[in-house]
Amino acid sequence: MSDTKVTTVEEGSELNGTLKSSCGVVVSGKVSGELHAPSLLVSASGAVHGTVKVAELHSKGELSGRIDADVIELSGRVSDQTTITARSLEVKVNGADGDVPQVTFGNCTIEVGIDPNPPAESGGGAKEGKGKKGGGQSQPEAPPQE
Repeated sequence: MSDTKVTTVEEGSELNGTLKSSCGVVVSGKVSGELHAPSLLVSASGAVHGTVKVAELHSKGELSGRIDADVIELSGRVSDQTTITARSLEVKVNGADGDVPQVTFGNCTIEVGIDPNPPAESGGGAKEGKGKKGGGQSQPEAPPQE
């Protein structure tokens, strides 16, 4: 996280509701609800449950809900009924200095390489295909057209 200012939810603190921040967010406590920020760091003692929309996510703690980010680095827990959408996902299983974090995935959906912020469509058509180009074509494995 390159931001100089951060919004912090300390260990022992709990936030229920919506957290919108123009700077990075560090969670060592618990956040339940919606979280919107440029970046999110969830410490090993932290937990975020709900809807997350960030550009960059680093998590050593617990995540659940709907997670949308451009870049995600995981080394914590992902709970059941969680959907993760990211352009890039890195799972860290080897820590530094002898620290060996475990990564645990519950029953979840992971969509990597998909833009978590698809552009708004002009025209009144319904969106299909979970962000993939083609608007519901019956050939999901077709290479992108240029």
